[in-house]
Parts: sequence; C-alpha cells; structure tokens
Amino acid sequence: MTARIQGRRPFAVWLIVLMLLGYGLLGPLLLVAGSGSMATITEVRRTGGAEPQWFHRYWWVVAYEFRAADGTLHGGHTRTLAYDTGPRGYGKVEPVLYLAAAPWFNVLRKEAGVHAGTVAVLGAALLILWLTRARAPQRGAAAPAAGKRTAGGRRSRASAASGAATAITADQSRRWLLGYRRHSRLYAWLFFAAVIPVVLLVIWLEVGELDEEVLGSLAFFIVVFLALVVGSRRQTSAAWRAVVVDKQLSGQGAGGTLVLELERGERRTLRVSSPLFDYFAPGDAVFKLDGFEWPEKWLPDEGRRVCIACGGVIELAEPMSACPRCGAPLPAHEAMQALARSA
Repeated sequence: MTARIQGRRPFAVWLIVLMLLGYGLLGPLLLVAGSGSMATITEVRRTGGAEPQWFHRYWWVVAYEFRAADGTLHGGHTRTLAYDTGPRGYGKVEPVLYLAAAPWFNVLRKEAGVHAGTVAVLGAALLILWLTRARAPQRGAAAPAAGKRTAGGRRSRASAASGAATAITADQSRRWLLGYRRHSRLYAWLFFAAVIPVVLLVIWLEVGELDEEVLGSLAFFIVVFLALVVGSRRQTSAAWRAVVVDKQLSGQGAGGTLVLELERGERRTLRVSSPLFDYFAPGDAVFKLDGFEWPEKWLPDEGRRVCIACGGVIELAEPMSACPRCGAPLPAHEAMQALARSA
C-alpha cells in the first residue's frame, strides 16, 4: 500500500502562488469584468540608465491618469521596451480598464489580454505548485537490503514495535540530522545574500538610476529582512523538550495552537496545521531538534510519524525511508531521541 500524506503546503508557498496568480490574471480579469474609462497619458520617460537593456532597447515608463465612474481621479503606469526615440503606439488618450471596487487595480486596454508575460507568470505559479506537491513514495525505497544493516545501525526497535517503523538506520539518521542542521543555517544565509541583489535590480529598474533614494530603500529592506531572518533562525535553531498542556482550536478551522510547557517551566505556543493539531493530545511529551521547524512525540505514535522537516503527518502502512510530501528522510526515532537528550 502507498502511505498517505496528511498536511498542507506552507503559508509562504500559498502567498507567493497567490501573488503570482493575481499579477498574471489581473489583465484578463479586467478585460472580462472591469469597468472602462479614458486615460490621459501624463508622462513618458526612459528608465534603466543610459545603456540599452535588451535587444538594443530601453525601458520606458508610460504614466497615465483617469477618472472612475464616481469622478475620483486615479493613476497608473506601464513599462515597455522601445528604442531611444521612445515607445510607439500610445496616443495622448488611451482606453483603460479598472476594478470598480478598487480602481487602483487598472491597466491600459491594449495590455489587458493574455500575452507572453501572462504565460510566464502563470507558468511560474504552476511550477511552484508542482514542485511542492505531495509525492508518492517509491516502492523500491521502502526497505533497504537486509545485508546492509549493521548491528549498530539496526532500525529503531521502539518505532518498529509501535508500527511507526522507518527504513533508514540509526547511524544514517544521525548523520542526516546533523547534516540537515548545518545546511539549514547555510541555506538561510545564502538565501538572504541572494535576495539582496535581486531587490536592488528591481528598484534600480523601477527608478532608473542608482542614487541615494535607491540605496536608502535598499538599506531599509536589508534591515527589515535581516530582522526577519534572525527571528526565524532563532525559532528554527531552538531545541527543547516539553509537554502539551492544552490545545486551542482556530476560529477559521485551519488548524490551531498547541500550548506547551517546557522542562524549565516556561510556556510556549505553537501554531500548527489541522493534521498536527489532531496528532498531538494534551499530556503528550514532545521534543524539537535544532535546525527543524516541527516537533515530534517522545514516544512514537501507532502507525504515524511527523516529518520534522515539512510538518506533514504521515500514515505508515509499511517501513518508509522518505516523506512523500517533501522527500526528506524519515529518521529512526531513537536517533532523534539521542539528539534531543544531548541538546
């Protein structure tokens, strides 16, 4: 049988996907359900510096203003590639489409259809959904060859006795857990370093030159982003053992909150998805390892395990070596317990 995965994509993934879908579908949506008006072209200026950008062309910004049905004045702008003589095809007055409930969502009528940019943005959203989909485990990876098991690396007896058996050895589990912890720190800071030049490029293309305004905006972004990264890393790098003392169901029906009491008497709350909310019960002893986001029970559950990398609750119909959702290995339970004791 194929093990079934319970869980959901992280909120950040859905946020990125929804932003891409909203950006890509804005034009076609306004073409179908938008209100119309006439916009006056107020400014046409070149951005991006003195050198051509792509195909010997420059980026140009075309700004416009229009009045909605209630008489209020609104503005918008579009970007286009053109030669140094300026963009063609824009008159002094152009039809514009806008959302009646939110006129700041608007687009020129000639750019409201489906084009290459729409396909690229929607394709990026679908690619993210495909990469984060739930994966069925490979049948060949369910159990390793018996001849490769050593006396010091046998499968977790505690896990096997409770029906929550994993197919990787304790030694393999310990190596992977320690390696994941090291790599999570490295990848977090590499992501931070990679985002900064991308943000600088976006601001530079929008403003058109590197000046004090651009550098000031970049510095503000770095300070805010650094604070978020440090706060996130502080939570991820925390290792603790606790007892679930209470559960608080979310009013929206999307999971809830676990109230935990740590060994030193401190109380902490943890927002979890619906499957994790159902998995843990008051009185459960739990632990969280350094470098991972999610806790696990100290005593493995009957036939179920938590993927401490993605937070999915996995029903184990047979010994498995990897999470069907994210592909991360499912470490032997006693290897995780040993690291929790030494934390």
